Amino acid sequence: MTLLEEALKSNRCIISVMGAHAGEGVDVIFNRKITDIEQTGITFWLMRSPKARPMQVQNICNSSFTYTIFVEPASKGGVRPTTNNEAAKEYSANKKLWSKFPNRVGPVTGKIDSIATALVFDRMTTNISGTIDLWNYCDFSDNEKPLKFILGCSTVCATKKDMSLHSEKMKSRYRGIVAVAKLVEPFCVWLR
Repeated sequence: MTLLEEALKSNRCIISVMGAHAGEGVDVIFNRKITDIEQTGITFWLMRSPKARPMQVQNICNSSFTYTIFVEPASKGGVRPTTNNEAAKEYSANKKLWSKFPNRVGPVTGKIDSIATALVFDRMTTNISGTIDLWNYCDFSDNEKPLKFILGCSTVCATKKDMSLHSEKMKSRYRGIVAVAKLVEPFCVWLR
């Protein structure tokens, strides 16, 4: 089974809208992260979404293998590129014990402040062709609500549930899949 098939079969996942970051294009970013995994076994993916906080991601991942599905924006220019490229120096799964990044892991960059976090992956591929039907997923934190991507909230924890009849569902139902990654312990961490 491919990584994409595993991710689409899973009942829970994280879905993230992908765009350029700090002057790097999508391909450059993914290639850098895949190189991290090849050299060290893991990589860190900075995010700042209120719908995928460390405790929530850790909770989802503790019960089964969990994946992140990176999707295209609904329209060209639909994601505002991050311009800040500060490099995080340490990470923590609990905000108490802090660790330095493993040697040879590339810089984890973005706006590093009190809400900066990172997903932790041990497998990633961009060698995919496919789409995802976002109407097949609800918000993990409230399974009566459909997924919603808004500015500042482009990464969400999701659970499979038919939301096709929900009045607040997204207009853009189908999204191209850009990449898939598997989360590994500690799954999601705070940065500083």
